[in-house]
Order: sequence, then C-alpha cells, then structure tokens
Amino acid sequence: MENAINHVNHQSSSFQWRFCQCQDHGPVFLQEPPSRLVFSNSTGASAPCSAHGFPPPTISWHLTDGSPVSSIPNLRLPMDNGSLVFLGFPAQDYRQDVHGAAYRCRAANNVGVVLSREMHVTAVVWQEYNVQVSGTRTSVSSTAILSCVVPPAVKDYVIVNAWYKDDSMLLPGPSDTGGRFVVTGNQLHIRNVRPEDASARFSCSTENMLTSERRRSPPTKFQVIENIGTSSPRITTPHVPELTVKRGGDVHMSCAAEGNPTPTVTWLRESEGVFREVQPTLRTSVSSDLLSIRRVEPSDSGRWACRAESALGERTQETRLLVSSHLSAQLHPQLQIVNSGGTAVLNCTVSGDPLGPVQWLHDGIPVGDGLDSASSDGRARVQGALSLVLTSVRRTDAGMYQCFVRNEVESAQASAELRLGDTAPELQYTFIEQALRSGPAVSLRCSASGAPPPRFQWLLDGQPLMTMSRGLRYQIGQYLSKNGDMVSHLNMSSVRSEDGGLYSCKATNSLGEMTHTARLNIYGPPYVRSISPIRAVAGREIVLYCPYSGYPISSVKWERSNGNSIPANVNSHSGPEGSLIISRVESSHAGAYICTVTAAEGQQAKRDIQLIVNNPPEIEPFSFSGNLQEGRRAQVSCSVTSGDMPVYFSWYKDGLSIPASLQVEERGAEFFSNLVFKDVSSRHSGLYTCVASNSAAKVNFTAELIVKVPPKWINEPQDTATLAGGVLSLHCKTRGSPPPQIIWLKQQGQMGSDFVPLVNLGGRFKFMSNGTMMVESASSYDEGQYMCKADNGIGTPLSKVIYVSVNEPARFESSSKNVTARRNEPITLVCDVIGDNPIQIQWTHNLNRLDLNTYRLSTSEVKTDSGLRSQLFISRTDRQDSGVYKCQAVNAFGHSDHLIYLSVQEKPDPPHSLLVLEVGSRSARLGWAQGFDGNSPLLGYAVQHSPLNILQGPVHWDEAVVQNISIHSLIKGGPIKNNMISTSSNELTTEYEALVSGLQPHNSYAVRIQAINQIEQSEYTEPVIVKTQEEAPSEPPHNLQIQTAGPGELHVTWQAPPRESWNGDLLGYTVTWYELSPGAGITNTSRSATVNGWSSTELTLTGLKKFTRYGVVIKAFNGVAAGPTSAPAIATTQEGVPEAAPLGVACMPLSPVGIKVSWRPPPAAQHGGLIQGYKVLYTPQLRDLGEHDNIGEVKRISTTETYIHGLHKYTNYSIQVLAYTNAGDGKRSFPVFCTTNEDTPSPPQKIKALAMTGDLILVSWMPPLSPNGVISHYTVYHREAGRIGKHSSHTVSVDGNKHSDLMFEVRNLAEHQLYEFWVSATSGSGEGEPTSIITQGANVRAPGRIASFSQVIRKPVGSQLLLTCHAVGNPPPRARWLHRSTTITHASHYQVTSEGNLNIHKLDTTSSGNFTCSALNLFGEDSITYTVIAILPPSSTTLGLQFTTASTIKIHWQPPNDGGSPILGYTLFYKTETETTWQVIELSPEVNSYILESLQCGTLYMIKLQAHNRVAAGTISEILSTSTRGSVPRSPKPSEFVVSNSTSFKLNLYTWRDGGCPISKLKVEYRLVGELHWIVAAEGPMIDNLVLSQLIAAQWYQLRLVLTNDAGTTNAELHVDTTKENGGRIPPLDPSIALAGGVQANGIGGSVLLPVASAVLLLAALFLLGCILIRTRRLRCLFHSRYSRDDRKLSESNELEREKLREGQKLYSSSSINGNEKSNDDSSELYEISPYATFGAATAGARSSGGEHALHFRTFGMPDNEAGPARLPTNHRKHRRLHRCDTFEYDESTLSKAMTVEMRTNHFGGLPSGRSSSAGKSLRSSGGAAWERRKHRDPPTTDSDDNSDSPGNTTTKETFNSSIYLNSRGDGDSNSTRVSSPRTGCDTISNIAVPPDITILIDKYQQKKEQERRECTIHV
Repeated sequence: MENAINHVNHQSSSFQWRFCQCQDHGPVFLQEPPSRLVFSNSTGASAPCSAHGFPPPTISWHLTDGSPVSSIPNLRLPMDNGSLVFLGFPAQDYRQDVHGAAYRCRAANNVGVVLSREMHVTAVVWQEYNVQVSGTRTSVSSTAILSCVVPPAVKDYVIVNAWYKDDSMLLPGPSDTGGRFVVTGNQLHIRNVRPEDASARFSCSTENMLTSERRRSPPTKFQVIENIGTSSPRITTPHVPELTVKRGGDVHMSCAAEGNPTPTVTWLRESEGVFREVQPTLRTSVSSDLLSIRRVEPSDSGRWACRAESALGERTQETRLLVSSHLSAQLHPQLQIVNSGGTAVLNCTVSGDPLGPVQWLHDGIPVGDGLDSASSDGRARVQGALSLVLTSVRRTDAGMYQCFVRNEVESAQASAELRLGDTAPELQYTFIEQALRSGPAVSLRCSASGAPPPRFQWLLDGQPLMTMSRGLRYQIGQYLSKNGDMVSHLNMSSVRSEDGGLYSCKATNSLGEMTHTARLNIYGPPYVRSISPIRAVAGREIVLYCPYSGYPISSVKWERSNGNSIPANVNSHSGPEGSLIISRVESSHAGAYICTVTAAEGQQAKRDIQLIVNNPPEIEPFSFSGNLQEGRRAQVSCSVTSGDMPVYFSWYKDGLSIPASLQVEERGAEFFSNLVFKDVSSRHSGLYTCVASNSAAKVNFTAELIVKVPPKWINEPQDTATLAGGVLSLHCKTRGSPPPQIIWLKQQGQMGSDFVPLVNLGGRFKFMSNGTMMVESASSYDEGQYMCKADNGIGTPLSKVIYVSVNEPARFESSSKNVTARRNEPITLVCDVIGDNPIQIQWTHNLNRLDLNTYRLSTSEVKTDSGLRSQLFISRTDRQDSGVYKCQAVNAFGHSDHLIYLSVQEKPDPPHSLLVLEVGSRSARLGWAQGFDGNSPLLGYAVQHSPLNILQGPVHWDEAVVQNISIHSLIKGGPIKNNMISTSSNELTTEYEALVSGLQPHNSYAVRIQAINQIEQSEYTEPVIVKTQEEAPSEPPHNLQIQTAGPGELHVTWQAPPRESWNGDLLGYTVTWYELSPGAGITNTSRSATVNGWSSTELTLTGLKKFTRYGVVIKAFNGVAAGPTSAPAIATTQEGVPEAAPLGVACMPLSPVGIKVSWRPPPAAQHGGLIQGYKVLYTPQLRDLGEHDNIGEVKRISTTETYIHGLHKYTNYSIQVLAYTNAGDGKRSFPVFCTTNEDTPSPPQKIKALAMTGDLILVSWMPPLSPNGVISHYTVYHREAGRIGKHSSHTVSVDGNKHSDLMFEVRNLAEHQLYEFWVSATSGSGEGEPTSIITQGANVRAPGRIASFSQVIRKPVGSQLLLTCHAVGNPPPRARWLHRSTTITHASHYQVTSEGNLNIHKLDTTSSGNFTCSALNLFGEDSITYTVIAILPPSSTTLGLQFTTASTIKIHWQPPNDGGSPILGYTLFYKTETETTWQVIELSPEVNSYILESLQCGTLYMIKLQAHNRVAAGTISEILSTSTRGSVPRSPKPSEFVVSNSTSFKLNLYTWRDGGCPISKLKVEYRLVGELHWIVAAEGPMIDNLVLSQLIAAQWYQLRLVLTNDAGTTNAELHVDTTKENGGRIPPLDPSIALAGGVQANGIGGSVLLPVASAVLLLAALFLLGCILIRTRRLRCLFHSRYSRDDRKLSESNELEREKLREGQKLYSSSSINGNEKSNDDSSELYEISPYATFGAATAGARSSGGEHALHFRTFGMPDNEAGPARLPTNHRKHRRLHRCDTFEYDESTLSKAMTVEMRTNHFGGLPSGRSSSAGKSLRSSGGAAWERRKHRDPPTTDSDDNSDSPGNTTTKETFNSSIYLNSRGDGDSNSTRVSSPRTGCDTISNIAVPPDITILIDKYQQKKEQERRECTIHV
C-alpha cells in the first residue's frame, strides 16, 4: 500500500523521466517460418525468417535442443537475410539430422530474445511411383465409384488433378454435383451406370506438389452387370470410420448403394443424440451418393451417416467428421510497463483444434514446468496454463515473453514485451576498504541505476556526513552518466587520522534505497567521535556502529553506561567493524552505551552513545459485514492498541483517497478512527485501507467492502428475425454484485413453459462473456422461443422469453448449370427453388421473356417440401434455342436467379489459320484459330504428323501419328489480347496454341489438325511443314577402351554413337577423367578435354599420376549441347617412381660406429607404384678439406628402420632416405644429421724430439688422424733409453692454441744421455694409443731442426692460411721460405712472421703448390714442405631444354668442373616472366636433369642453375627462357557457337578452343545494338552452355566475351539477332551501326588506291591462268602447301593415312619433344575454295576508300532436286582428297548454296573502312550470329599449341582480341567474311612480285593448309 501511495506521489516525476529516454523495443517476427517445410531432394527449399526491433535484431537458426545451426556444404546454408536454405542433394547425401529435424528461428537484440514456432523439415527423396485406377463391379442404374490409388510413400504429396474417359478430360466440378460424372478429390462418381460405360476406359492424372511431376494411370475398365432378381440394399463404398478435415476446406462423403429394387440413399446427421435427415444449405449439397460440405466449420464436426433403404431392408454407414483448425496464439498486453517490485500479468489466448499444452518462455528460456507451476524462486507463476503472473518484478524480469501452444501437427506462438518502469536503486559500482597514511587525498565513488534516477547520501559511522562541519577538505558531488547511472563521489583532501571510520553511500528513490558500507582506515591513535542520539523502533533490529578512527585497532568493546557489560537478556551480538546488533529492540534497551576502542599498542579511546527507543503504532484488525446489500448502513473502526502518541490516521479506497462523492464520513479520536456509510451502494464496494503513523513508523491495514446487488438489465433481450444462413445474435446483458450468471434456454416441444438449457453440440452456439449468444449460420430448426435467465443469488433472478424467426428467402442450391442437347431432340429444363412460399417463377431466354404461345415451349410448376419446382419443356431443339435461360424466383424474403446454359450441339468446322509458332528438337508449337464449334464445347483437337521423305513421294496419312489434345490442356495465348480476335463479321474467334511432341530431332514433318466436339469430328486442315531443331545426342559413345601408354599416360579409344542418336551434326567429344584413389572425388579432381570431329575416336591423356586408377567417361556433342555420359572405363597408369620422400626420417646414435635410422613411408597417394624398398644414403660431414673428401654410401632395406655400422667415430653424418619402385628411385628426404658417439682417440700422427740445449729437448707431434671425440689433453712420456718400467709424464692441456698445444719442452735432462719419448691423446672416453717411441739426446751443440711437420693442405680460394715453421737449435737457426723453388720475399699477400711462420693473407690459384721452409745453423740443417691446394667453387654449367608440355618443362645439363671439391648439390631457380621472386629447388649432386611440374599453361618461364661444393656456391648459369605449351582461347565458327530464337540466345561455350590451356574465367556481356551500357550475363568459372533469356524479338544484339586461361585473355565481340515470333529472320545489320564505336580503319589515299587495285587484278589473273594451264604441284602449293613446306609432308604413296585424313580420323600423340609445329587455327578466317568456284575482281565502284584488295570467288546455286555436277577426273578427285582434314573441310556441303565469300585484308591491319558492292547484303548464318574480331594496336603475336626449345618458339601471355564479322544466309543472297589478321609472308612464291596484302593472304592460306595436317595431332 505504501508503495502504491508513493507511486502516486511520484507519478509526475516518473513520467517526466520516461519521456526523456530513448526507448528500445524487443524483436517481433515479421515473417515466421512455416510449421512444416516439405520439399523434394531435386528442388531444395528455403525457409524465410525476418523480424523488426530496435536495435535491429540478429537472426539465427537453432535446433530444438538449442544448438546453433551451421552451414553444411551442398546441404544447408543459413543466409545473411535470415533465410535458411536447403539445397538440392543426391539421394545418398540424405542426413536425418539435417533433412528430418526440427528448427527454430531466433531473433535477439539487447531488449530480449524471441523464438519462432518449430519448423519440422521433411526432405522427400524422389522415388519412382505409378498410379492406377481401382473400381468394382457395378450394376446398371447404380453409382460406380472409381478411386485413383497413389502409393502410400508419396500419397501425402501427390494430388489427383484430372480424370479421363477415353481421351476426354473430366475436370473437377465442386459447384455442380448434379451431373452424371462427378469428380471429388481422388474419386470419380459415375451415376446411373449404363451398359455402354463398361466399354469406356478411365484413367486419372496426378501431380506431385513438390516436383510438379505429372503421372497418368493406365486406362482401366469396370464391369457393368444387369440386375437379375431381387436383392437387399448394400453399400459398396469402403467404410471410412473417421474423417479429419481442416477448417475452410471442402469435404466429400461418398455412399454408393446397390440392390434390386434400386435403394434410396438418405444422408443423416446426429443432433442432440438423434440422427436427423440432412437438408441442403448454402454450404451443404446433398445427392443420392454424395454429401459435399464447402468451407467446413468446427460446427460441422460430429457423426454423419448414409442410409440405403428399399422394400427389402436398409443399410447404414456412419462416419465421424473431425474439423481441425490452425493453431494461433495472442498475448496481452503486448507491451507492459511495471515498476520494480510490482506485479505483471500476461494472458495468453489460444485457438485451434486440437489444442496441446501451453509453454511459457522468457527470452527463449522456459518459465515454470507447465500448468499451475512456478519458477524456482516462486516469483513467476503459471496459472491455468494461460496466465503468467510475475510478482516482485526485478530488473532481470524485463525482456520478451512468449506463450507457445502445440499439437502433433503444428505449433504457434505469441510474444509480448515487459519493460521496467520505476525501479528500485541497484548499486553498480562501490568503493572498497582501504588503509592509508595521513596526508594524501582520497576519493570514494559509488554509482547506481534506477528509475527515477536515485540520489546519494553519504554517511560516516551511520550519521549523515555534513561537509560544512568537516571543513573545506570534504566535497560531495553527483552526476548522471551517459548510460543513465547516477554517479556520486566523496573527495577528501589531505586526510587525517580522525577522518577514518565507516563510510556509507546510500542511493534512494521513490521505490527504495540501497546502501554500501566500507571502512576507511587512516594510520593513527584510536579516537571515538561524538554523535547525536540514535533512534530505534521497538520490535525491529538496530545496528550501533562505534564512530571510531585510528589504525590499526585490535578490539572494539561495548558496555552500558554504568560500566556493566551488556546484560544477557538483551538479544544482541557483535557485528562486523565492531558494531553492536540488537535483533529485536525493546523499551528497556534505551539508554547510554559505551564504545571502547583499543589500539594494537594498547592505547584506548571511549565515548557514550545514547539510544532512544520509539514504539510504532499497532492497528487492531477490522472487517466489514459480509451481508451488506444496497440501502443498508455500515461502519468500520480502525483503532491503535499500542504505540507512542500522537498517532495520525488517514483512509484510502483502492489505493486512492476516498472521493467525496461517495459521502463517506470519517470520525476519529486520539487512538481510533471510524468510517461511517449511511446508505451503501455498489459504488462503495472496494478495498479500504487505514494508515496510522507516529514518530516511529507508519503502518496500515486493509479490509474489503462488498455490497451485494441483485441482477438488473443493461441490454434486455428482444424478439429477433433473421434469414437462413445468416448470423443470429441474441443479446442479454445484466449487472449485479456478485456478477450474475447468464443461461440461455430454448422451448422444448409446443408447451410454452417447457424450456431446457442449450447444449452446444458441434460448437454451433457461441456464448459471449457479456451474455450474448451467437449462431454463425442460422437454420430452420433454430426458430422458436428462447429464454435468457440471469441469477447471482441475490434477490429474484431475471428472465425473459423472446421469439426467434428464421426466414428462408428464395434461393437455389447452385447458381447455374450447363445442359446440352442434340439438335431436333426434346429437352426439359428444371428449376428447383428452396424457400418459404409463396414463390413466383419467371423464365427468360438471353434476357428476353419467353413466348409460351408457341407449340414448342411449355412450363409447369409443382410445390415441394423445400419450396417449388418449375420445368420448361422444349419439344424440338433448334440452333436458336442455344443460349442462357434464367429462372428467377421471388418470395417475401428475397429473390435469386438460376442460370441454365443450353447448348444445342452439332458438327464443328475445321480450325483455320494453322501456323507453326515455335519449333523445338522433339516438338513444335502450333497456333490456330477456332472454327465454329457446332454450339457444343470442343472436347479437343486431333493433330496428325507424318515424316517427310522426298524419295517416298506424297505423305502417307494412313501411317501418320495422331495426338489427341483436350481443350483444357491447351495454352491460350499469342499476340491477341484475351485470346480473342474480331473477324470481318464482328464475330469473336479464339486462338489456341498446342505443343506437338513425339518428333525426332533434325527431321521434317507434315502436320494437320481437326476439331472434335461431343457430336462429331471436323475435317482436317491443310498440312503445314515443320523441320525440328537439333538437340543433344541421346546416346553416349560406344566401346570405350583404355590402354596404358607409359607412366602417367593413358590411351583412350571409342566408337561414335549410332547415327540415329546424333540428333544433329555431331561435332566432337568431351573426354573426362578422374582419379579413383581413396579420398579423391570426381567433382574436385576431374579434368576434361575436347576432341573435335565425329570421326576422331582416340586420345592420349598425359600428366596423370603414376600407378593410379583412373575413371574415364566420354560424351558426344553437337551444335546444341553434349549428350549423356558413357559408363566409366577404369584403367591404371603404369608404375612410376615415388613422387614424395619418406616421412619422419629420424636417426639416433647407438655406438661410436653405429647409428639407427627410422622413417615412415611416403604418402599413399604419392607412392607412384609398389614400393620395393628404401635406400639410406649417409655421408660423413668431415670438418677439414682432406684428400678423402665426403664419400657417401647407400644401404638398401625393405623395412622402415635400419642399423648402420662401420661408421667413423664421433663423426657427423648426413642421412637421407628414398623409396624406390621397379621404375626407379623416388625423391630423397631432406637430410637429417647424427653424430656417432665418442671413443678413445687414435695415436697422434707424427712425433719429433729435437735437442735445444744441453738439458732441454723439444717434443712436437701432430693431432690424431681420428680424434674420435674432443681432445682434452696430451700426455708426453719420456725415460732414459733402455730403462724399462720407469718413465716420467707431462700433461699438455688443449687450450685452443693450435701450435702450442702440440709441443712440449722437456727440461732438466742430462747432456749426452739418450732419452725415449712418446705421446698419447686423451678425450672424454679416455686415453688413446700412444705414438711410436723415438730417441733423442740433449746436446749443447744442437743442430738446426724444425719442430713443424710437412703436410698437404687443402683450403678454399680466398681463405687465410698460416704455415708454421718452428725452428730450434743452438745457436738458434734462421728460417727461410721457398715457393716453387723461389725465395719468398715480402709481398702484399705474403708475410713471414717474426716466429718464422708464413702467413698467406688470401689464398688463390697462384698460391697453390709447394712451400718449403728450411732452418740452418752451424751444426745442422733441416727443412719441411707444405703442399697447398686451393679449392675453387664449381664452375658454371649450360642448361638445355629437353621437352615441354602444357604444365611441365624438362631441362638437362652436364656436371660442371667441381673446383677440386666434389659437388654437393644444385640449386635450381625459376620464375615466370612477370614474377619478381625466384622459386628455388634444391637438387642432389648426381642429378643431371629435372622436370618442372605444375606450371602454368602457355607461360614463359626463366630458368637458371647453380652448383655448390664445400667451398661455396658456384657461378649461376645463363638464363634459359622457354614456354609451356598452350595459347590463349580461340573462337569457334559462329554457326557452332550461337543458337537463337525470338526471346533467347544459347551460347555453346564448349565449342571454344582452349589453346591447350583450360579456360579458367569467363565473362559474357550483352546489349542491344545502339545501347551504351553492357549487361553482365555471366562472370566466373567456365561453363559449357549459357542461355540469355527475356530478350526482345526481332532485334540485333551485341555480345562481348572475355575468356581467360593461363596463357592469356581473348576478347571477342559478336552480333546476334533474335528471330521474329514466327521464326523468321530480320534484315541484316547496317554496317555503319555494327561498326559504330569500334576500331576505326586506317585509310589509304586515293593516289595509292588505283595502283594497288590494279596489282590485285593482275595478280589474280596470273594466278588463275597458271593454275589452269600448268596445273603443277608448284603452283598448286598455294592451296596445298603442306606438301612442299618441309619434311613433315604426307607421302602420296601412303594412301591409308590420306584416307584416314579424308574421313576425318585424327591422329593423337603425346607432346612432341622438339617440334616446330604451330597450331595457328585460321579455320574461322579462311574457307575452302570450292572446285566449282569462279573468281572475279571487284569493280571500281566496289572499291573501298581504304585501298583494300578484294579477291572474290563464288559457288554456283543448285536446286535441291538436281544432282550435283559431273564427277571430276581421277586426278582432280585426288587433288581434292589430298587437302582434306575434317576439322578444316569447307566444301560445297559446308558453304551455303548460292554463297559468295569475300576475303579482304587491310593494308594497315585495321578494320576495313568501307564495304564492296558485292557485299551489299550481309546475310546471317543459320545460328543468326555475326562475329567481330578486334586487334589491339600491339603487333600480332603467334598462337601456338606446341612449343620447342628454339628461341623462336617461345610463347608469351597475350590478350588476344579477335574480331571477325560473319553474316551468311542460305536464301540466295550474297555472303561476306571480313578478315583482319595479318601473318608472315610465304616463301614458296617469293619470286612473284605481289603487293604486301596479297602476300599476307597467301602466307596465311599456306599456314592454314600446313596446319591441317598438324591439327590432326592433339596434345593433352
């Protein structure tokens, strides 16, 4: 109550605060996914999901268990727009967790989360199915029911869309069930069965709703028997006990009965436990065998029955009808704002049938467990499943709430948002306890959230902190942060010891407060502050804080002021921070309390704290009388039994002050207050609250006053009348307290007092909460007396009787029907009216009143139980009787019209205006105009078609194929609006279109048509001629075989498919191969190659993996598309060497001479064959360049580990492993290094003992040859000669000085005494063997000797070398150096040190040789010799090219000079011409060739090689530049590339030649000629076909194509025209328009034109004369230059090979190693010259201003029915055969008849600037295509598919913009071909002075003929 009062007091401030906030709102679904998503695996599906909110919500998908839905490639894809897409998939990829799961869409923002209803996904995998018709034996005059049976597996997705009787279609007619044939769902009812029905064949047609697939059942007959004898009724319809229908749908219940006599069928419905006969209504149609209910409502649920009865008995069959309706849910209120601590109530309204459980969610998390459940903390309660009550609302309760209702079929949800209004404060940030020294500044900070924003108060030891009293050192401030939090801070400058204490920040607003307390400790002595008295309220808890400061404090104690401790009867205890907590304060607790604080050092401080106890008021409970009625008096008393005085009273009603209008008097005294009610009424009912307050507290008590009021009318019932079928509403509204209960009753029987309550059977009656009773569709049995009765137990109940009239207006069950009659036969038109009498009937014909005075017309009327029947009889029908007859019925309550459409039938006329609209490969679309239908609807048309064969003569129509087309399956359309046209007689004619199927591609047919109605067939029309188009081949190539051709190569052969399956002109084949190794799939690893020419039936595949199984498939293609793929053929490539090194090579030393090596096999995919074993290559890595340099060894092993013995001790070994097969060694592994273990060293190599003085001998030695470890020291032994067993030893430590470590002076020896000396070396493994013993004696006359040793030294060039010469003797000798017998003097690179050593600063080849050092004194001479060998880096080598392919380059080289040290390996560098970084490959020293693999096709590469030894890397070789094979894509012939019709182009992109490099990218753009902007049709990877649709008919389009492969890019432009709608062609494109915006041609001045043209004419004349008269091979080389160009010509004696070429059989081989062949494909530029051609020069008027030279040749036209020219002589035929290769064959069969081809070249290589008069007409090819080829200004480059190692055969990447304009037509007009592609000259006619243009033309033609032979070899 107090909260409610505070809310009222702060209402205005709260509203002002809310108004200033920017309100977010939670997510709400705009588009929710469906409950069920069913789709076919062949189509896929998409589930939408979108929501709005602020900020915009994030959409995600989850499974029902909450796990997120991720993307699964090729199966499932969540989209950015919120949709979830299920892709089509093959049957084997079906996954239950994807395609049979339940999903939810989730929308979330910072306000909350909502979940969509569950979407159950069902993916239906396509399967073959058949439908059939089932029927039973039926007797004459009864009803036969045929069912269309669909297999159960697809029954849910397949519907019946049509029935057929023979070839006539019987469409469903739900509005007319009175005919003899009635279609209902999957059943066909045949009423009044006749004997002739047994001969009819019935079939049904179905449609798959998921795939739109149509199936038709086989025709079926049913048996008709005659009724013989009598039989009791029997129901033949299968019994359906229960039928479930969705609300709003239609239901048909069948009941066919048999018997003799024929039984009568009656339909019944259960009502109030009794079956009553069903009467027809607006929604219910009743016939003998069928009950139809349209737009089913829940009130139609119940038991229905059909009863068949006759004189011999009866049979009854019941069906229970269940009406289900879609689930829906609504949540109110949709937005609710509740203050913190308040209560929120959400009500969920659900509808639908059946209803399942209701679930509540908060931000997607369930609330409660179901009906009447509660949350874990009890604040959220679900009441009755449809209400959610949230009490003590907190901040965490805000968000989105949803109620879900579900059943077994679907689910529904509704959402609402709960926002927090005013909220109690919540602390977001607080300060912590801390200890500080005096002096620094301190800032304490708190922040809190709440609405309205809270205000802060700071306290010290529980007392408000007054900053003024604390001086200027304290400052308190607060502000509102950006996120709405209130922030407050307490700043203290220069804190002192007395500032310590318990600080509190308290946040307060209208809904509550929140306090945080923490101590601030300041070091110092204890001190207790003085505070004002503390007030406590009796009965409550209080905490007394000791206001002390100082730190550290050891204890805080409390005692009473008299010095006594706290008495035991005080319910208190010590709290935190030394506080005193009194749990329940009493009056006796008042007084003074002493707080004593003791510091750690024993110091104390104490102070008294005064406690004052106040007693709160206590209200004695009160209540109102429980039996108060209006008009009585009442009072209530609120008295206070205890508490401090004074006490103040106030009263509230329903939380607000009591209004003065209630006239309630308040009387009070000192401790009580009374409310007096002098005349109570219903307005006084409510909650009354008494509030008592004093200085201690404010308390309240509430009691409820209920005033009982008897029922009274608000809306009294009245008599009502309504129309049948209309809505009946009876109002009855009352008021009272408690609210009255309203009951509706209806009169039972004829007695006025016999009323019974209404029973709501089937849900017909709707009882509203306001007392209104509604019936949605009133019927006649709803008429009668009704009583409304209201009672609440107070006074006399209210009741009133009213009368309800249900009037039935005149109406008909159906609005119209069709009636047919044969001409001259009688007909009776029946009009049955339903309604209240009297009814008047009026007949009209075509809106004119009937003249009944004629003998042919008469009418009759008869009353029926439901109304009236009127009949119109026509004795003899005639044509003028056809039309619309209207039967108009009128009664007092309405009127209705019934239309009867009468058709008098007769024979139809044949159709007219038969046209061919569109021609396909196996069908043709015909159009025609309907003739007179004989006043009878046409059933359809019969189309005859017969193939045309000129050799067989006229068409044989008796063998023609007939196709029956029903009128309903026709597609109406065409250019005529509404499918109707006006004739000259102002009659309307209907146009039809039909598709004639069953034709064969690429054939001609004669087609005619006739009309059919129910009477007869019309005559046939005149035939039209149809020629079908090509289509993809229908069969794959046969006899696919594979043979191995070498490692990584397969040779594929096949046979062409049967010619009848070509479906056009077969152009070639596409061969696809793919790896069958585990883990490899055809999608990612397959590759394809195109073979042109139908007779080309072999192909060699190269670049394959070795010893790998491959699958190869092949398909043939023609000008339209590729055919089916052949069955795969499997083959395995030959074994090769392993392509990868063994893995995981590791080594481990075992002993000083042994190492263990282990590894793993190479990856399985790179074995290259069966691994026979492994080779382990190990090489010692010696530190010095000795004579025996690193010598590697090889060990063979068959396992994956081995032990190597006999190695050098303590030596680092480089170890490599390779695998080998029968084909050879594979790749080596990267080297790993291991060092053998240490061992004792070998003896030092040499030893000397030299006398220096009379008591001193110098012992010197050389290091051991095999140290076998790290030498730690040497031991020098000596003894007197001949003395065995006793010796002396001296240790010489190895400290890194190479020379001093190898000498030792033995002193204190006796002169002339011989001594024996020997030396040993010691390592970590121990002391090694000693040297041999030498003898030397001390001598004061020591001869000159050298302690150093002669050696052979190998050093790299450029290194520094010190040659020691330690000379001893007495007197000391002088050292002298000689090099090659020449004394060494001081030089720049030599230096003799003071010690006598020779220092060579930089070693080079001149420093090699012998260096001799000699020492000489008076008593002797000695010398040593150093042999110095300078080691060089390897020299440069020369790279050679062995061969190239499209992706590999093989190079070889000879090993270079090793420079004196064995070559350790090679470094191979390579890169493309455009790359800046070199790729590096390390090679082994024994390799002298290498194949670079995985290179880019048709790309120039730069390669260099460098060898290295132990000295350094050698000189890099010269760069080798070479190219991989291949060229840029090349365009095909336009006729092969483009197929067009009136609205689309089909681009056969597979006809493009890739130049040997697969095309990687494609871009296709198009635009109307004359438009500026291009439209991008495709951009991305290469595809086989592309269809451009939705084009404008009879228009020229410009196409632009950009195709890219590794070799470069080709740009091509193409002009294509769409045909007219009738298939005709449009005029040629104006050249000025075609060339607009193109490359401008270079012009030639007029002064040059005449000489050039004259030269052309002269050359042409000389050429023709020479060829005709001389006829030598020398001149004929112009056309057959391949026989005289080089040694690659075909031998004339090799007739077999020439015959193969003549038949188009190409030869295939792998890539040539060194060939200069070039694959310049000019087939699209030059045409074969026909042997029937004549040549002529262009006239002067035809010359262009560009100075072109034109060469014309023309083929003669020849009628189709004439034979060809006479056969040529044998030599001439041979001449023709010699130059044939089917890829480049263009004879008279290739060129159109009466065709003129004009070849031109421009002097400057540009486009021609004008056109010849002979090219006045540009004609289109059969495909309607016109090419343009444009050259860049760059000089032309050579296209080549084949490359060799010659410098001239290097192919670089280029962007090749080809430009050809071709326009050919086969209708007798001229044709022109423009060519602008200059080539190099021709050396075979270099002796003829010809202009440059002609030279280029001749050279191009020679190249073309040379290429014909070489193009017969295809490289893959």
